[in-house]
Amino acid sequence: MFRLYKIFRRSPSKFTILLGFLVSQVFIQAVAGESVFWQQTIYFYTYLVLLSAVTAIAKSRFKFFSFIVLYVVSFISSIMFMRTDVLHWLTASEVADMMTLGLTVWGIMNFMSKQKRVTRDLISGAICIYMLIGAIWANGYSVCEIYQSGSFSGLDLGDSVYAARRSLSYFSYITMMTIGYGDMLPVTPIARALVMLQGLFGQMYLAVFVAGTIGMFLSQRDRERAIEMRANIRKVEAGRDTENRNSS
Repeated sequence: MFRLYKIFRRSPSKFTILLGFLVSQVFIQAVAGESVFWQQTIYFYTYLVLLSAVTAIAKSRFKFFSFIVLYVVSFISSIMFMRTDVLHWLTASEVADMMTLGLTVWGIMNFMSKQKRVTRDLISGAICIYMLIGAIWANGYSVCEIYQSGSFSGLDLGDSVYAARRSLSYFSYITMMTIGYGDMLPVTPIARALVMLQGLFGQMYLAVFVAGTIGMFLSQRDRERAIEMRANIRKVEAGRDTENRNSS
């Protein structure tokens, strides 16, 4: 925990590291399959990384303790569901996950808004937010499926809840990227409403926030290059003036 905290606290590429972890999670979860042990291990480690990231960038104790409380609620609810198969425990876990991820997004956005310079790492932070919001929507789809079974056609339920989670996570990102292969479809009105909102949000986020951040980065880089060029020209002119004075 403390090693992860130090990495995110001191590294100038904290969001790039987090982005690499989030991308790797996509493949790790696929390899883990439906093994309860490995899925729980991945779950624990994922939120440990997110906790380290939030702690490193957020100075508010309220955010830190809120994250801890939500994580404990989610973890205990998940264990209780595994032991009892009561869907209310699964719902509590999914809702707590949504709030935990939302708190992480809030912390990253708050940190980014206070930075005076746009760096490549901040662009990675914007992409991290995009991926985390996709995970939030996946949890929302899970809650929708819990209360209205059959909300999504083509959903692979498998032998455990993790198969359904993987399918809904896949559906969430496919929807947000507006790819739409057609292998899964929303059926109920609530599911369709969530899908429409996610598709709209995904397009607006990329067009406004990410594109704006990249545009600011490029504009800032051009300004810095222009300033550096003017400084070099002044040095050359000053050198010429010195040579002229010495020759005269």
